[in-house]
Amino acid sequence: MFNIDKHRYNYFYNFYTVIEQLIPERICDNLAESINLEITKGSIPFVDHSGLGNNAVSDFGGQYFHHIFKGEDVRQYLPELNAIYHAILPIVSMITCTDTIVSPYQHSDINIKAYPAGGGTLGLHYDTNGITVLLSLTENKEAPLRVQIPRSHPSREKNWIEHKKVYAKKGALLIMQGRKVLHDSEPTFSEQKLSVIFNYYESHDTYRHEDFDDFVYFGVPPKELNTD
Repeated sequence: MFNIDKHRYNYFYNFYTVIEQLIPERICDNLAESINLEITKGSIPFVDHSGLGNNAVSDFGGQYFHHIFKGEDVRQYLPELNAIYHAILPIVSMITCTDTIVSPYQHSDINIKAYPAGGGTLGLHYDTNGITVLLSLTENKEAPLRVQIPRSHPSREKNWIEHKKVYAKKGALLIMQGRKVLHDSEPTFSEQKLSVIFNYYESHDTYRHEDFDDFVYFGVPPKELNTD
């Protein structure tokens, strides 16, 4: 049974929640087959850069090592994911208690990150969009999403960080406050990990730094934020 209160609690207290078995495994397998077919054909670029991030793009300069489908690639090769993106918007809105909208940015509304065995990873960063949603197409016992949750309590003199690891479960949907928690993907070892990234915004806030796409997709160093 879908427990909206449980997911709202997890989203606001832990900064993320996971809805398991949202998409049937056979559909995930079919999507994974289509993804790997396009990678094998050379249709999808491989991202390989590190040490380029800065505060402008909320990145800590880690390594980016994976194939990435931009929004237009998804709509060309896996249009069914565009349908899922729009169909789950009411669920995302209910859990986050926001006036959720789809992204106005065509490159980044839907992405697929295909992490290869032997080092596929994503560096430590905050997201720029307000609401991040990940659909796992693979079941993985390695390469978890690592989340750093800020904690505080009057019984403790200092604030602290709680570290959590979230392992991909096929067909599961993760909804996260990516702007508020540092997170990265631990490197793969022997498995491939396939994650669909659905980026959403709130109707009053569609901020995205102008250099973000060139940095993420093409490894172009972003300009620093102007703090004047």
